[in-house]
Amino acid sequence: MNLESSFEDDLQEAVLDDVERQLVGERDNLVAQAVQRVQGRLERYAREEDYDVEPIVDSFAGVEVDRSDGQLTIRWGWSHPAVKYFEFGTSDHTVEGDPVLSFVWERSEAPDWVAEEFDEEGDGYRVFLPEVEVSGVEETRAIRDSINWLRRAVS
Repeated sequence: MNLESSFEDDLQEAVLDDVERQLVGERDNLVAQAVQRVQGRLERYAREEDYDVEPIVDSFAGVEVDRSDGQLTIRWGWSHPAVKYFEFGTSDHTVEGDPVLSFVWERSEAPDWVAEEFDEEGDGYRVFLPEVEVSGVEETRAIRDSINWLRRAVS
């Protein structure tokens, strides 16, 4: 039996074709499932903790595939700056305005002094403050858990 001199290169390309198809090429591929897992976890966390993660979910930057030198590199991510805080969590901290913060403080959670000093807006009061003390957020591990799921799925 004689093998063509390009046999190994052809085999490597065929394997990469198959891997790329499974990871990003076919409908409901593994990377798409990993992304859905992240976004689903963020949305569940948001419902449980009464957060708005829609801007984070909407910041999904897509999937980039680079195939060169016999390697397949796949990148995906979210561009919103808060994604890291939800992924790794935060401790209690101070948020400072630049020069002030403005937000609607929900009526049910506003202390009496807020109702006395600020105007009503929607379901609360529009406040203007130089800084606020906020409770930290628990880590979601949404991205890390999704990557671990993907590792198990491909092994």
